[in-house]
Amino acid sequence: MKHIKTLLFVFLLTLSTTIKAQETPFSDLLQNIDSREKISLNGLWDMIVDPLENGYYNHRLQPKDDGYFMNAQMQSPSDLIEYNFDTSKQLMVPGDWNTQMDKLYYYEGTVWYKKDFTYTAKNDEAAFLYFEAVKIMRPSFT
Repeated sequence: MKHIKTLLFVFLLTLSTTIKAQETPFSDLLQNIDSREKISLNGLWDMIVDPLENGYYNHRLQPKDDGYFMNAQMQSPSDLIEYNFDTSKQLMVPGDWNTQMDKLYYYEGTVWYKKDFTYTAKNDEAAFLYFEAVKIMRPSFT
């Protein structure tokens, strides 16, 4: 029995070390977030469902330079842009898409969100965009 307790203690110690090592390197960057001046972006966001991953990958599954994250606008009919956030459906944020749209109840895949907002930068101040409880795919921007 003592051997099992020791083994359990070593397992828990290893698990806690592994969890600590997987934390984001930016976890100590922002301090005391609740007392900072902030602008809430809660509300309706434009969204596009992307079950085939067309918004990020090309036909060879390589990242695209002109994916949905660029929010390109069609200038002429020959541009071949097949998405438009301005005419897309909207979802409430915070919230999940599964309960907001019947068609997405069992959907597991990529959904692109877009929110326009205005921010006026102040001289000699750093600004941060802080998200809570989201998973963000980070496309490589050039």
